[in-house]
Amino acid sequence: MGLNTSWSKTKIQNLGHGVTPAAVQLQGHIVQSTDRFTYLCSDIQSSERSTPEILRRIGLASNIFGRLADVWKRTGLSLQTKIRLYNALVISVLLYGSETWTLLKADERRLEEFHMNCQRRIVGIRWFHFVTNASVTSQTGEEGFAIRICRRRLSIFGHVRRLPEATPAHSALRLAVDARAGGKPDIRPE
Repeated sequence: MGLNTSWSKTKIQNLGHGVTPAAVQLQGHIVQSTDRFTYLCSDIQSSERSTPEILRRIGLASNIFGRLADVWKRTGLSLQTKIRLYNALVISVLLYGSETWTLLKADERRLEEFHMNCQRRIVGIRWFHFVTNASVTSQTGEEGFAIRICRRRLSIFGHVRRLPEATPAHSALRLAVDARAGGKPDIRPE
């Protein structure tokens, strides 16, 4: 009872720069190359940008938000309950895998626009009411996505940092930190 490779699902992908690699043959099976695939509900593309995944996530979250339109209009529910539902059902889908996104300013803007539009609909503010974003945010108590994503990233880094030093993830984090600190490897005396 061991692990078996599903050759029909196995693909090769070049992440970052370069052309899509050619198909290879392993253990008598041909492994096709791809420039895009979905893994654990995240769309992984060969380019270094996360914009397609962010747009896909906004679409999924928008669909869920729209399905809950009757909930947002309900006057019997408190704003606090609506916000908790929004965070649990919409934001969790939107920010799934956001720890690994490469965010551009345009991506941050798209996320914030979606977030503000949702908050306005939850509170019941229409476009002709001319209410500022700061006013909406003070009513809902929600923070921006840049802060949320940063907090999620720090949580992952903290988890990896607490792993034993022999763990490959810990070694990769150490190399990344050293590279950003000027390319000087951290040599510790034994």
